[in-house]
Amino acid sequence: DDDYEKNDEVFQDEADAGSLEMQPLQKEGSLKQQQHQPQQGSDGLFHDRHGHPQQPGGLWSGLNDFLYPPNLPRSCQLLRKENIAVPLCYLLVGLLQGLSSPLINVFPIDLGATEAQQTTLSSIKSLPASFKLIFGFLSDNFSFFGYRRKPYMFAGWLLSSAAMMMLILFTNLDISSSDSGCFNGSGSGKGEDPPDDAPSIPLLALCFLLFGTGYWLADVMGDSIVAEKAKLEPAEHRGSIQSSCYSYRFFGLMAAAPLSTYMYTAFGPYSVILFMSLLPLVILPAICMLGEVPNVEIKSTPEQCREIWNTVSSRACWQPMGFVFLYNILQVSNGAWREFQKTVLGFTSCQLNLILIVAYVLLYLGILSYKYYFIKYSWRHVYISTSLLSGVFSVLQVLLIYGITFGLSPFLFALGDDVFTEFIGGIQFLPTTIMMVHLCPAGKLCGCT
Repeated sequence: DDDYEKNDEVFQDEADAGSLEMQPLQKEGSLKQQQHQPQQGSDGLFHDRHGHPQQPGGLWSGLNDFLYPPNLPRSCQLLRKENIAVPLCYLLVGLLQGLSSPLINVFPIDLGATEAQQTTLSSIKSLPASFKLIFGFLSDNFSFFGYRRKPYMFAGWLLSSAAMMMLILFTNLDISSSDSGCFNGSGSGKGEDPPDDAPSIPLLALCFLLFGTGYWLADVMGDSIVAEKAKLEPAEHRGSIQSSCYSYRFFGLMAAAPLSTYMYTAFGPYSVILFMSLLPLVILPAICMLGEVPNVEIKSTPEQCREIWNTVSSRACWQPMGFVFLYNILQVSNGAWREFQKTVLGFTSCQLNLILIVAYVLLYLGILSYKYYFIKYSWRHVYISTSLLSGVFSVLQVLLIYGITFGLSPFLFALGDDVFTEFIGGIQFLPTTIMMVHLCPAGKLCGCT
């Protein structure tokens, strides 16, 4: 705690050479801030740089406090130019997840994929998330050009862009959806056969594997920077950085999903994949401006492993980690559920994506609910109550299988079941991430991945 207080004092005004931010960027930002701040004149009023009088605490001051919260050290003010790559990274992860999920929900069906292939493609995009431990370990131990985070984040977004560009350059994406209507007809209709040079299922799987590897690599780098900055938060604002970053991420997820559905229905898969290939390139200039101290001393691998082991072997660490591990293992997903909805219940592709869109909206609302309301409650109470509600909604899936929908159409019944399950998942998400960051050894992302 004493170390955190010292770091807070250092970061409050100017960062020294051992801080997380680059000294030149901070000095430049501080000078510009002083030039643009209202100055108090002899008449007791504040004047802007053009000499116009302003009332203290006016619009400019309120906007400045909103963008750069004065109760946080400069390193934790995410919207400054040396930090802006961090919230942009989270937002971009959400946007790409929102664009790709509806695409992978219906594109393999239009390519004639089997049920097993559809399930595999849905899982393969998230498979690189299992490598987050490796990504964190590499960035902790091997730097490029003196930096441990920026090069990996840069390379990750380039890889994601290149993977989608492969589909555009080497395959024919001129494919129409088999059943784009939401409520006019069954989901069993057949569209036009895909062209001979349409993406094969193995090639599509490879591209999405590379795409997922890239953005999960960049996401891990964003997590590592947030973990470092979270150590500098004042105790009364602990968790604010993470909750803000994840609200950006899930907002992007919520906003991009309906956009992807509309683009796929109106223009086909080419427009969605082109958008997914260009978006990662937008963040690259912000990554170049990201404040990071170069040539930080890196401890030997055995020493880092000992520090991680000392942390993990503590009861205050392994007990909550064990709970989270067992809890997630028991969350058994139904890989055949979407296929059941399409082939048995007759849901169209648009209906499947509509369920996904509304689920993302409720997921985002769940994140906001915890950030602004449930964060005041015990994590134990939050998990017990939400777990009981999850059990109720799991039983509702069984009722839908047997056709017991209480007078509702199968679509509306499935919609309510799926989306409220996501709302509960959104409430449960933030407590876990906040807890894990504060268990993470300083500067060792792989220890908390």
